[in-house]
Amino acid sequence: MSGLVLIVLLLIFLIVYFVLRTKVNQVPEGTICENIYIDDVDVSGMKAEEAKAALAATEETYRASTLELKVEEASAEVTLGELGFRLKEIDKLVADAVSYGKKGSLWSRYKKQKDLKKEKKEFYATYEIDAAAVEALVSEKIPHLENEAKDATIKRENGRFVITDEVKGIAIDTAESAKVIETYLNQEWQKDGGRIELVSKVGEPKVTRADLETIQDVLGTFTTNCGTGGGRVQNIKTGAAHINGKVLMPGEEYSANAAMEPYTAENGYTEAGSYENGKVVQSMGGGICQVSSTLYNAVILAELEIVERAAHSMLVSYVKPSMDAAIAGDFKDLKFKNNQNTPVYIEGYVSGGYITFNVFGKETRAANRKIEFVSEVVSSMPAGEKFVATQDAVGTLKKASSGYEGMKAKLWKIVYENGTEVSRKVVNNSTYNASAAVYNVGTVSAYPEVTAAINSAIANQSRAEIEAAIAKEKELAAGAQGATQTPEGSTEGQ
Repeated sequence: MSGLVLIVLLLIFLIVYFVLRTKVNQVPEGTICENIYIDDVDVSGMKAEEAKAALAATEETYRASTLELKVEEASAEVTLGELGFRLKEIDKLVADAVSYGKKGSLWSRYKKQKDLKKEKKEFYATYEIDAAAVEALVSEKIPHLENEAKDATIKRENGRFVITDEVKGIAIDTAESAKVIETYLNQEWQKDGGRIELVSKVGEPKVTRADLETIQDVLGTFTTNCGTGGGRVQNIKTGAAHINGKVLMPGEEYSANAAMEPYTAENGYTEAGSYENGKVVQSMGGGICQVSSTLYNAVILAELEIVERAAHSMLVSYVKPSMDAAIAGDFKDLKFKNNQNTPVYIEGYVSGGYITFNVFGKETRAANRKIEFVSEVVSSMPAGEKFVATQDAVGTLKKASSGYEGMKAKLWKIVYENGTEVSRKVVNNSTYNASAAVYNVGTVSAYPEVTAAINSAIANQSRAEIEAAIAKEKELAAGAQGATQTPEGSTEGQ
């Protein structure tokens, strides 16, 4: 009897099992069961790719939604798309929806599918934004949400320094603000609109009145004669004006070339003489090297750190050898660094035919310590002469351009304490090329032998041979003149 009961029970179990199995398998594999939602999107009966497409469309709808971003009293409206909004882990959400009611024991699957008849199952998406997009948005599209800190300023007027106060600002912490936005979207957002207070912090100015009030002493000053009037002086005035008023904070590096360029008419420059490949040529900005050279000497007297300095290709007249600093394209520049613990102020101006640079700061050097820079010529090279043939008559010998002596030089820095020398070191070594004086030599002669002689002399670049050929020309011309003179007492035809 007991065996029969067991058989009946087994049959009942099998019948129930097959009935339940048939029911839970009514929804095809790979298809989402009815009454399942992903983030308010009804994905019932969808395949995985269909569900992903539906979510992508919803994501685009969300991206068009707007939020109001606030910082204190300022605000701006932005779209979620501008914030880089996206649904996180869509693939996983869809995979969970597809497998819901399809995995686990038969009984758990049946229960889940049966519960779906009564109540929907919703999978909630996690929202994220792009922190980089938030940063770009704040800096490029809604910068009015921030109030930039303003540095204190200093200006020299009528021999006095005038200082304005610094102003603190409001800076947005974009990384923390991105986190706040994400938290709001995931916990409070109602899928439309919303207002968020961004995370801000006080923007501290880099330069304060206290910093600038340390600028009181002349650390170095230097003046050179530049003359008055003309394009060269105009360029010197322009270059000095571009540098005048510059404040260098501790550790800051400065480029004279970067400060003065571009060398264009729009920037105040004109054509004037300058060196190019060892020759004097007309170029825009000619004369700026006197600006950089004058500044160089003021800077070394202030004992700031020289980062880069180059000599001219040939000697200049406004400073001694090794006391110049050339500017040329992107390969010659004067660069220096404020190696002090306090700011320095550079004043530059042209007055009465002279250019002057003053470096102001806080004097920390001992009163009994003095420095001196001395130029020493190590060796020199004569200018030499260059003779160029022209179609003028033999006997013409004209100077077309002056030559320049070449030399090697060095600059010494000498330190004195209580009037006694305590140290001496070389600051720089400079080489200046010699440039020959150019002479135009006439080669046209009625006498073939003179023509041959003068051309040979030019080829040999020999002044003695040139002068000998000129003398021969004069001798032959004098002889010819004597042979054609009228005898004494005769009468020439009228």
